[in-house]
Amino acid sequence: MAGLIDWHSHHSPPELAERFERWGGRAPRPDPYDSPDFIRRVAELDSAGIELQLVSQGAGLNADRLPNGHVMESVRASNNAIADRIVAYPDRLIGSIAVSLQDIAGSVEEIERMAAGGFRAVFMYAQGEMIGRPEVEPLFGKIDELHLPIFLHGGGGGEGLRAGLDLLEDGGQGVAVSAHADAAVSDCVVRMIAAGLFDRYPGLRVVIRSAGGGVPLLLSKLYWRHKVPDGERPYRDILIEQFLVDSASASPRTFQFLIDTMGEDGVVFGSDYCGGLGPLDRALPVIDEQPDASWVRAITDRNSRRLLHL
Repeated sequence: MAGLIDWHSHHSPPELAERFERWGGRAPRPDPYDSPDFIRRVAELDSAGIELQLVSQGAGLNADRLPNGHVMESVRASNNAIADRIVAYPDRLIGSIAVSLQDIAGSVEEIERMAAGGFRAVFMYAQGEMIGRPEVEPLFGKIDELHLPIFLHGGGGGEGLRAGLDLLEDGGQGVAVSAHADAAVSDCVVRMIAAGLFDRYPGLRVVIRSAGGGVPLLLSKLYWRHKVPDGERPYRDILIEQFLVDSASASPRTFQFLIDTMGEDGVVFGSDYCGGLGPLDRALPVIDEQPDASWVRAITDRNSRRLLHL
């Protein structure tokens, strides 16, 4: 039986969380399952029957919102902490590289450094307002050069979306982490297509977190046609070719829809472990309760191995 490769897990190093707040960010809420002792994490992988897990920094450690003097300091500290904690488990844990679109040169250096150390993906927050700017191009060029996939996570919204949040309960956090995060992902995905990113880097692949959010539901609306030298292509076709979605937060029935919509080459398994969804085994029914669970395991395993060059 094919194994499971988990695309969507997090770690928020507690030592960085404290510094993050001092630097002007909002301290991330600790997840009860997130421990700096990765013995516990690997034990949960064993219990859940998961072969391999990609570890990304916590969603609350978005350095793009820090003052510039601390952006790359935060990114490097996060990458270093994850590297230190996965080094003892090379066959079970691999890292994704945190970057910041606020410091492209620093992020390019960080991609080179961490890829040389065995990290196999790039963790990027959805910051659609940066897509298409010439100064961001070297980042995507380096990702493509090193044949790394992007794991695209919600990063919240821009200033316009955040306006008025202070009038809502909890400072509007319930709106920001749900509606804004998903809106930012959808916006970023479509901007990547409209910017012609995949014309320049046709080998680039992007995995969208949390069952793709609203993106798979947008396919019927993505009829706009992207202009290419030899004609035009609907945005929908480009999305299906270049993007995948993980299974995190999906029900078994929803995941069937995602396979039908994105195609069998467009899905991977993801748990969102330490992202607030509880114990790792809670993510398993999305696979195990499929009509043909063995086939679904096999296609998610195949797709993950292709993307991560395993």
